[in-house]
Amino acid sequence: MTVQERIAAVRDRTSPGAPRPSLAARARAVALALAAGAMAGLVGWLLVAVPVLLAWLADPMSTVPMWPAMGIAGDVWALAHHGVVTTPEVSVRLAPLVLTGAAVLLTRYAVRQVLADPPSASGPTRIGGLAGAWQALRATELVIFVLGYVGFGVVLALLTGLGQAPVPVVPLLPGLVLVATTGIVLALVREHRRQEHPTVDRALRWVAARIPVLVRRGLAPAGEALAGLMVASLLVVVVLLVVRVDRVLTLTTALDAGGVGVAVMTLGQLLLLPNVMLWALAWLVGSGVSVGTVHVSWAGVTGGDLPLIPVLATLPEPGPMPAAMWAFGAVPVLAGVWLGFRGARSAPRLASWWTKAQVALAASAWVAVAVLVLSWLSSGGLTPGLLGTVGVDPVGVTAALLGQLLVGAVVAVTVLHLARRRL
Repeated sequence: MTVQERIAAVRDRTSPGAPRPSLAARARAVALALAAGAMAGLVGWLLVAVPVLLAWLADPMSTVPMWPAMGIAGDVWALAHHGVVTTPEVSVRLAPLVLTGAAVLLTRYAVRQVLADPPSASGPTRIGGLAGAWQALRATELVIFVLGYVGFGVVLALLTGLGQAPVPVVPLLPGLVLVATTGIVLALVREHRRQEHPTVDRALRWVAARIPVLVRRGLAPAGEALAGLMVASLLVVVVLLVVRVDRVLTLTTALDAGGVGVAVMTLGQLLLLPNVMLWALAWLVGSGVSVGTVHVSWAGVTGGDLPLIPVLATLPEPGPMPAAMWAFGAVPVLAGVWLGFRGARSAPRLASWWTKAQVALAASAWVAVAVLVLSWLSSGGLTPGLLGTVGVDPVGVTAALLGQLLVGAVVAVTVLHLARRRL
């Protein structure tokens, strides 16, 4: 079907005289949304289960039967949603953010199929009020989609209870809802850009028109600043790996885990790369990183015991840090300067200082919200024991970053405002 034919079909369904979709069509749309949510969760679990099965088959040192080994896939999937895996000795919570990102992308793709479903595409030609926007956005189906995804996660958590490392349901729920709703938001943003479904796009325009324009203008600068901060964090991680590569390789060899064991260990550390980048960001803003009793900050590194994980060999030796480390605090301030520059440039030259500052302030708030959520996801720990805290304090990181962004943004807006007014 061509684009013109699809648009004509939607117009026919949304014209004032067009019949309402039948009860059977509505039931089909709801069933599709429920199945799409569950399938997104199932495919995400398979992305974990297949490598786990291959590793179990390839490892000659494994003494675990197949079904308990496959239970690990459910545990890892739950960890990716910030769930808790419990064993008789410890409880583990640490989300590998690569898998979390893959789950978000899968839900985004599944939501696109829900939006493209013809029987559920009917909606008002003119979006009038919240009820009309709700119907045009197919929000009922989207809520059902979230319930389908959450339902799959709950079933999987209950199944893990049959093994030796069960996953409690209640701590898993916030992560399940967060992943599903993030996928929905990304799918709607994509639809707003590509305008593939006219009814949905009209509803999105109605929603966008009710969001303050200065807040919307802050989204793009916020994405740019967040990307810049993550690049800076990645550079910190890369430098540490280059400097400490000998220690990492020595520890890996000393573990004597075999070829498959080393491959699995390496893959697991790669899945945690975004987590490590967020921990590096926390260090850049001065909040610090904790790995059990070891705390790394600008001031120095406290002593303590570390688990035998090769990547942790990159941490500096216990003791005070050089005074020059405080200079890294300029990185988030420079990100704030960029937000101020973009805010000042987005407004007319003769606009008031406050008008320009609002864009920069909104962008700073967007960055802070993103870092708060990501910091929460990236941190966890093993309890009880010395590794009860692994990662960062989400509130502390966000507060420190927001303060530095605001300093840079206000200074940049003020300087550019005065300079442009004199021209």
